[in-house]
Amino acid sequence: HCNVPSTMHAEQGKYLGKWVDHQQSKKRKATLEQRQVDLLEHAGFEWNINDKNWDAMFALLLQFKTKNGHCNVPNKHAEQGKYLGKWVDHQQSKKRKATLEQRQVDLLE
Repeated sequence: HCNVPSTMHAEQGKYLGKWVDHQQSKKRKATLEQRQVDLLEHAGFEWNINDKNWDAMFALLLQFKTKNGHCNVPNKHAEQGKYLGKWVDHQQSKKRKATLEQRQVDLLE
């Protein structure tokens, strides 16, 4: 995969993670050449990793609901090694602060 943490170094001592962050920033600002976008996508580069992670946690929440009949996840509860309870708490906090994306609000309601 091409999901590189910001702090990751390449073997030659270069900051690979920072380079990846920079490419994502350039794409958001529409300053990354289409040729570069195409090359990165061909290599398996994912532009919206946060969306992918959010969707994976939401899928775990749906599994929890199927098993338990509700979405009241205890704060310390984990599903498949992921801290689902903390994630739910964080989503509730983001909703109160109006920083949760509308797509996410719609799915959670």
